[in-house]
Amino acid sequence: MKFNKSIIRLSALLLLAPFIAACDDDEAATPHAGMVVDKTELGINETMTINFEGVADQVAIYTGDESHNYELRSESNTGFVVNKGLFTYSYSAPGTYKVVCIASTYNDLAVDLRQDTCSVWVRVIDDETEIRQLSCPQILYDEVYADALNASDWVMRLPRKVKYRNATPTISLTQRLRFYIDSDSTQVYVGGEPYGTTTRYDLSQTQDITVVSHFGTIRDYKLYTVQYPEFDEFRVNGVEGELDRSEFDYSAFTYTVTLPAGTDVSNVVPEFTLTGTNERAYIGDVEQTSGVSAVDLSQPVTYKLVGVSPDNAEATAESTITVNVNFE
Repeated sequence: MKFNKSIIRLSALLLLAPFIAACDDDEAATPHAGMVVDKTELGINETMTINFEGVADQVAIYTGDESHNYELRSESNTGFVVNKGLFTYSYSAPGTYKVVCIASTYNDLAVDLRQDTCSVWVRVIDDETEIRQLSCPQILYDEVYADALNASDWVMRLPRKVKYRNATPTISLTQRLRFYIDSDSTQVYVGGEPYGTTTRYDLSQTQDITVVSHFGTIRDYKLYTVQYPEFDEFRVNGVEGELDRSEFDYSAFTYTVTLPAGTDVSNVVPEFTLTGTNERAYIGDVEQTSGVSAVDLSQPVTYKLVGVSPDNAEATAESTITVNVNFE
């Protein structure tokens, strides 16, 4: 027996019709927007955690800051989709923000879409006064960073000269400063005056730095500057050594002394002068005195030079100098 294909197709559609109608008739569950915010007052860049506790097929959070304002959703402001009921966020600017939670439910064909909302106000304060990094950004081609000695003191270590191509330019102690602080609202004062990105500061003097947050909290710092110590001159048997600087390490130097062949250098007494008054020379932990301390230069010897700030004994700079002897 032959069947009419048109009749078969019509029969199949008639059989499927009740199921399609059933899907269309399914109603979405009633949504309930509920959220628990772990804090309603926080600092900038501090994490806020939201746990969704409601009924929804999809949850979105409008955080209330720029581009995520629920009241401006018709003007392309957007929310964030919440994954597995957990949402974390941090604000980069201070202010009071309305956080809106949208719980959405829908049926299988998304014909029936329902929503419920709830909201909470959060206050974000900017009390950031921490200097994260501090640098001199223009040491020729380099940016030199200071080191934190403690919660309030920094030490900037600068070279006296640097090896640059075929020259050795002298580095000035009058330098620009750059502050890295996790807030654009924080104000910085150097020596009681507003900090300027193009201002050159006299780092031969200890600099008093005051940081004032948007919230009004104040924190004081001091910046000490110590130059890497060097031998101003170094002589063995009256012969001056030749200094070679490292192009990439401002604290490493090499001195080469050329002596007549056959010279006994196993027990010589070098003569040297240091570049600063607050500098000392050591081999290991033994302080060396020019014209007094004997040393065996039959093998390369490494001196440790230590410079100390006159205003803070903890603010130091160390250099290593390797002395070699060549024979003619």
